[in-house]
Amino acid sequence: MKDNLKHFDANLCEKLFDFIYPDEENMTRKEVQAELQRLKIDMRPAIEKLNMALNFCNEKQKAQAELKIAREKRPALIDKLKQIKLPSFPSLRDEIQKRITQHLSVPQQATYFRKLEEAASEQDLKTLLEDILLLESLDQDSKNEK
Repeated sequence: MKDNLKHFDANLCEKLFDFIYPDEENMTRKEVQAELQRLKIDMRPAIEKLNMALNFCNEKQKAQAELKIAREKRPALIDKLKQIKLPSFPSLRDEIQKRITQHLSVPQQATYFRKLEEAASEQDLKTLLEDILLLESLDQDSKNEK
């Protein structure tokens, strides 16, 4: 490919570009804004995209920090769960119904009672009650720590 600009003087080209294009390095903020307006360049969409990207990065960093904290707390929480002794109950269904009534609002109670009656096997009930008791125990421990 033939270089068509080879016969132009480099200094002359540099002076031409300096004349046509402003020197952004030495421009003030006002001058840059005036130049953007003169060229009819709207920077708002670019600034909005940049802000969205920065917000995304901030949220991602925050989530990663929270995940790191959760990972650090997990072994101690699992140890605490293993130490909790669960009582046995004669009727799992009655005990779960009692806890639903004591701890949930009326609309939530209706939902949980319907789910409880739909398809809960004895093993499901046992697991559900164990989960409820473990959560109550952890909740009580966190209240005592404060």
